[in-house]
Amino acid sequence: MRNSFVAATLAVSMAVAPVAHAKSDNLTTVGDITQIAVPVGAGIISLLKNDTEGFFQLAEGAVYTAAATHTLKAVVHAPRPDGSENNSFPSGHTSAAAQGAAYLQFRYGWEYGVPAYALTALVGYSRVDAKRHYWRDVAAGAALATGIQYAVTEMGYSLTDTYVMPYINGDQVGLTASVKF
Repeated sequence: MRNSFVAATLAVSMAVAPVAHAKSDNLTTVGDITQIAVPVGAGIISLLKNDTEGFFQLAEGAVYTAAATHTLKAVVHAPRPDGSENNSFPSGHTSAAAQGAAYLQFRYGWEYGVPAYALTALVGYSRVDAKRHYWRDVAAGAALATGIQYAVTEMGYSLTDTYVMPYINGDQVGLTASVKF
């Protein structure tokens, strides 16, 4: 299955990239689709391998990556190259794709990771070409997602052992939380 995934990914990449580059709108569309296709493809691979633990690592990494990316966008408030909005840094498209690629790399090895990172590079290029991001935004999105997925997949950081419970003690009412790493 690994060889077929690699072959299919490379074939799609080589077929799509020249067509997409021919017209900038097509490239933008390819980037929009690929940012979702990489992590969804990673999820499908995990399910086909009956790797439930890995599937949950992928999902957890996706949630943390999205939260971190959108928090940074709101805090940094960097203008886009086209001047349309102030949420350029980091690239959300790139962080989404890179998170799936990083998961594949850390969980299943370079045979899965390299093609997925190639698709992530295509996503990043599409965002710069569309003047929606600077290269720094793309690099930051990829680095952020890779770091988060590394922490989840390789280092075992997880909030799956998190408990939040209400408490009532006389006049006091509140929540107590426990997080196990």
